[in-house]
Amino acid sequence: MKTNRWLLAAMLSCVPLASCGGNGNNTCNITAAVTPATATADRTMAPPGNQAQFSLKSSVSGNCPRLPDTLGMWSSSDPLNVPISNQGLATCQNGSVSVVATISNSGWVQGRSFTTATLTCK
Repeated sequence: MKTNRWLLAAMLSCVPLASCGGNGNNTCNITAAVTPATATADRTMAPPGNQAQFSLKSSVSGNCPRLPDTLGMWSSSDPLNVPISNQGLATCQNGSVSVVATISNSGWVQGRSFTTATLTCK
């Protein structure tokens, strides 16, 4: 008799939760990217022809954990030929070298890092 009451109590406690059977909505969708994903600038031109402006784009939907977002720093894989400012403006500086630089930002959105972008200096 005691076992039956325990089983009944366990079954009834699952009803208000609606997740005991695995039917809960636990999806979390986070996108975080440096945009544009690819850019091209002409290293032989004066500004703004030799520059590309990058920015951050993110979205969060669903049942996601509440983690603090972090402002990050911009960086270039080739800081000598393609430096980037704190505002995300990358400049192709060396007129004699064609390069492809990876542009990144060290920030986080809900624990997710930003995907990188590429800048081709033609």
